[in-house]
Amino acid sequence: MARIQQLKMQQAQADMILSVNEKQALLRRQQEMEQYENEMVRRYAEQQQARLDQIQAAKEAVEAEKDGIFRRLEAEENRRRAEKEFQENLRNELNYEEQELAAQQREANEVAKRERQKFEL
Repeated sequence: MARIQQLKMQQAQADMILSVNEKQALLRRQQEMEQYENEMVRRYAEQQQARLDQIQAAKEAVEAEKDGIFRRLEAEENRRRAEKEFQENLRNELNYEEQELAAQQREANEVAKRERQKFEL
């Protein structure tokens, strides 16, 4: 009977060792799965960030292009405005000079007319 008890005890010890080994293997497997899942989450987050960075870079490029177009249009508008203002000033100056010349001509004509009238008298 002692032999049977000894065999039962050995079997129980073997079962416990097997159970402990299976538990350790299960824990290692769970740990490996967690590490794998964490790696997958990390990779996904990196991919998402890369996509967001690409989208942001594209938005910034479009915005920079819009700004460049706006600056060129603004510069063109300012140039046109300055040219129009210059032409208007030139026109006003020319008109003033024509009026001055006309006034001088009238005055000269009047002076000549008075002198003719003096000579005729």
